[in-house]
Amino acid sequence: FSTPQTLLGKDSSSSNINVNKKDSFSTAASSTTEKATEIPTTPVTAIPTPDPYFTHFDPRYEHQSFKNLHAEFQEAQQRLEESHREKVTRVMKDWSDLEEKYQDMRMADPKSAQTFKQRMTARFQTSVQALEEEGNSEKHQLAAMHQQRVLAHINQRKREAMTCYTQALTEQPPNSHRVEKCLQKLLRALHKDRAHALSHYRHLLGSGGAGGLEAAASERPRTLERLVDIDRAVNQSMAMLKRYPELSTKLSQLMDDYIQALRSKDETPGSMLAMTEEAEATILDKYRMEIERKVSEKERQRLAEKQRKEQRAQEREKIREEKLRLEAKKMEAAYKQQQQQLQQQQQQQQQQQQQQAQQQQAQTQLPVSEQPQTQKQIELETQKDTEATRDYTEDVTITNSPQSTALPTVDDEAVQRAVEEVAAAVAHQEAEPKMQHVMAHDIGHGEPSYSVRREIYGSSGHEGKNVYFTLAFAGIALMAAVFVGVAVAKWKASRSPHAQGFVEVDQAVGQPITPEERHVANMQINGYENPTYKYFEVKE
Repeated sequence: FSTPQTLLGKDSSSSNINVNKKDSFSTAASSTTEKATEIPTTPVTAIPTPDPYFTHFDPRYEHQSFKNLHAEFQEAQQRLEESHREKVTRVMKDWSDLEEKYQDMRMADPKSAQTFKQRMTARFQTSVQALEEEGNSEKHQLAAMHQQRVLAHINQRKREAMTCYTQALTEQPPNSHRVEKCLQKLLRALHKDRAHALSHYRHLLGSGGAGGLEAAASERPRTLERLVDIDRAVNQSMAMLKRYPELSTKLSQLMDDYIQALRSKDETPGSMLAMTEEAEATILDKYRMEIERKVSEKERQRLAEKQRKEQRAQEREKIREEKLRLEAKKMEAAYKQQQQQLQQQQQQQQQQQQQQAQQQQAQTQLPVSEQPQTQKQIELETQKDTEATRDYTEDVTITNSPQSTALPTVDDEAVQRAVEEVAAAVAHQEAEPKMQHVMAHDIGHGEPSYSVRREIYGSSGHEGKNVYFTLAFAGIALMAAVFVGVAVAKWKASRSPHAQGFVEVDQAVGQPITPEERHVANMQINGYENPTYKYFEVKE
């Protein structure tokens, strides 16, 4: 069992190659300088420590259990992944340091910093690629070592089973039971070898698409040769049994059934159970066709998913375009509506200006006596009316006594006399002449102005003034009555017992229990009040 030493040598050589690559990389990094700037590199050990899976192997312990062998392989894989992760972490740390250095250089000298960045990026990519190649090679070495350990384990089982089988056949007299057990042990070892070969081939088929198919195609001749050798060993073991007629009669059919039962565990169809080279090749082709069908199905699903994504993207694009079109249509409709509103407003303004111009033109054409009163004339008339009304109200108020509660009466003669005086004053009032510049100002296109014409006295002027004064005096009388009522209510409230500090006691309540309470009740009926309560009431 010298193969692990060979693999260990390969591992050492590959590690030396990687070391040489890294040494050359560091040498180039140190030799290529510009303006006294150097790119730091990760320090690399001269010879990496090999994994214990490559150096420690005990055949006696390893051959005891196949599960232990597989568990050790998984542990070695984990250690390899951790080691590779540490290397990647160191490279990333160096990259971050170089990035910080580049930022500092860029502030001082942007041109040299850009050159430094290009060299740094190229060397970083080279180091990352070297790490990936190193990791892949280590994985392949570990897998090859595992395969060799498994083969060594299977070969050891086959040797032990063959030794047991030959010894059982050479015994005199031969023991059929021992021969059966040893032959079954040998057949199980051969089946284990066959199952491992098929499993390895299927693993290569499904290990990575087209690359896995190419690796499986290159491995197919060796796998087929191995399967044929296993079938030949099975046939030879059955031929050895036929040399002993008594044992063959008892065990041949039983062993044939046992072989078929072992083959059925591999999910091999019944038509392919024959132990020939054509049958084994058909099995390998069947596995390859299954993997190719799975790969094509995955590719079809990938293309279908890609088409669905493209279709969804097109649908989203259509929806977005439709939304944009609707928004544009809405904006266009809103713009048109706004333009229509502006046109309507302009038309209304033009109509108003035309109406104002017509009104101003009509006013300028009227004679002076027929023109509407100016604002000054209106204010003068309003002031005179207010003074007449105030004088008349004062005369009426003086005639009324403040102590009488009877409703006041309206003096029709006084009202008639006041009205006649106001009418005479208005009749003798002369209209003020209107200045020429004011007329020119009214004709100008300014803000629209309005004039108020007040017709104070008409055919029914006396009746309207009588009604007005009657309503005014009625309101005054109503307010006087309200004041009198409020005064009477306050006078009554001041004379009530509650206002003088007396508290009414309900005599319908049951008799007091104690003489003291009866005495207090009698005192309260007579007007007694507790001074404490009086103190708090006054305080409130």
